[in-house]
Parts: sequence; C-alpha cells; structure tokens
Amino acid sequence: MAEAEPGAREGAGPLPDDARAVLAAARDAAAAHVNALHALRRLFAAEVGLAKAALVQALAFLLLATVMVATAYGLLTALLVAGLRSFGAPWPLAIAIALVLSIALAAVAAWRAKALLRHADFEGTRRQIKLGLRGLADEPGEDAAP
Repeated sequence: MAEAEPGAREGAGPLPDDARAVLAAARDAAAAHVNALHALRRLFAAEVGLAKAALVQALAFLLLATVMVATAYGLLTALLVAGLRSFGAPWPLAIAIALVLSIALAAVAAWRAKALLRHADFEGTRRQIKLGLRGLADEPGEDAAP
C-alpha cells in the first residue's frame, strides 16, 4: 500500500506551512480587532471628557435657571403687581404679566442647557458600535491612505 501512494510523504511537508499561514492570518485578524477596540476606547474617553465639561456647564445653567425662575417670579410678581395696580390694572392682568416674564426667562435657560447636553450623547461612540467597529478613523498622527 505504501507503493500506491508514492507522494504521501512529500505531501505531508507543506501542512505545517499552511498551518503557520492560518495561524499568522488569525493573529493578524485578532490584532486588527484589538486595534479597533483600542481606537473605540480612545473615542469613548474623548467623548467622556467632552460630556463631562458639557454636563458641568449644563448643570450650572440649570441651577441658574432654577434660581432665576424663583427669584424672577417673586420679584416680578411683587414689583409688577404693585406697579400695574398703581396704574389701575386688575389683579389677574398684573399677575399674568409677571408670570409670563418668569416663564420666558426659564425657557431661555432651559434652551441653553439643552444645547449643552447635546455634547453628552456619545454620538461618535454609538455610531462606531453601530458600524460594527468598521471604518474607524486613523490615528491623529498617521496619514490617511487614499
């Protein structure tokens, strides 16, 4: 039977070479995935930094909005009601004017806080996860290939 397969010993030689090639390809694929995960981690860290600054500013504006709404309601109600009443305006109109001014100030502060909170949505990280870790941007110091 050994005579029926004269090239059997010769054919067994390239198998380790093929196995090494498969192993090298697997290592390259694993390294590519690890590099993609490192790039995603750097993106996430950058967005956390941006979100942290935006959240601090947004909270400051929300605190300002809360204080201004309370202060504006109290002061404007007292001043406007007293002033409008001195000109002969009825109570409901005097109170309504003070309320509208307080709501307008609160709306401006809330609008500003909402604009700052857009930076805390991790858009880049979510986009990369959605793409399945494909299409990651090159490193900042590397030249992009055309």
